[in-house]
Amino acid sequence: MGSIIHIDESFSSLPVAVVPHFILPVCGICVICGYILVNHDDSRFTIYDNMHDWQLKFWRLPHLDNLELLHAARVTHDYPRHMHEEYSIAAILQGTEITNCRGGNHTARPGDLLLINAEEVHSNQSVGSEYRLIKVRAKTFQQIARDLGEPALAAHYFPELVVNDALLFRRLLNLHLKLEQNISALEQESAFLSTMRRLLARTNKDYRARPIATKAGHEDLYVRRVRDYLRSHYAENVSLTQLTSLTNLSPFYLLRVFHNSAGFPPHEYQTQVRIAHARKLIRNGTPLSQAALETGFFDQSHLSRNFKRIVGVTPRQYFSGNLNRDN
Repeated sequence: MGSIIHIDESFSSLPVAVVPHFILPVCGICVICGYILVNHDDSRFTIYDNMHDWQLKFWRLPHLDNLELLHAARVTHDYPRHMHEEYSIAAILQGTEITNCRGGNHTARPGDLLLINAEEVHSNQSVGSEYRLIKVRAKTFQQIARDLGEPALAAHYFPELVVNDALLFRRLLNLHLKLEQNISALEQESAFLSTMRRLLARTNKDYRARPIATKAGHEDLYVRRVRDYLRSHYAENVSLTQLTSLTNLSPFYLLRVFHNSAGFPPHEYQTQVRIAHARKLIRNGTPLSQAALETGFFDQSHLSRNFKRIVGVTPRQYFSGNLNRDN
């Protein structure tokens, strides 16, 4: 009998089709290949496989061109030869991943990155593995490279299958964790692009000295335009695509010139504006949950974390302090 797949209660309402005799080819860098169908825009579900004691959490981010992410734990299995349409980037946390590719075996251990090119045929053996995976669509990766002034990428871009680079590993792990959180699309996009730039620099030595393509002459105007937009739409989940449409700059160059001018990246500038509005609401006695929603935070805890980080006290302490001064 095949394994039993459980979907978390929070996703039980999603239409799911499960194939009997379930075999999931995760292979250390493989995301669900057709055995489970979830018809939902921002797909998020956790799978438990009773037979193998696996735990897999999968989600997709529409605002990042349907970027797919996976967190897999306790995976032990052999997987046949196959390929993916996307570039696959896996940070190995536990266990061992042995990948047969490019004429030999390549072993990835905790602290290693496993990088598989789009449409690269490989097989894999997972032994007690835990890993966090990012799957980047080929056209997305190509666009990032073009925005950075990189020539068209070859189909097989990653020259090394297994990379041991502690700094890059931490950056990719932090990115994966950030993409799992309820934070603004703008912050996630900024983190994703910044990390992909570092990955390209690490895997292509010729790229390292290449400057970001610039569009000189109107930077001050563009920055003012973006700042005005963020101030007017502070409570909205603004995307980087919306901001670039105001400037005709590449995402990377916009992030750089905005940071240089404003002192913050765009997502942090928006957060600062939100907190300024939240302070006014809190001083006027607005309930914290309502203040959070009115200023664009996901919930009260999201407001509280950022409020304490920026103001130095919690929203309740801030309200109490103002109340005491009034008395």
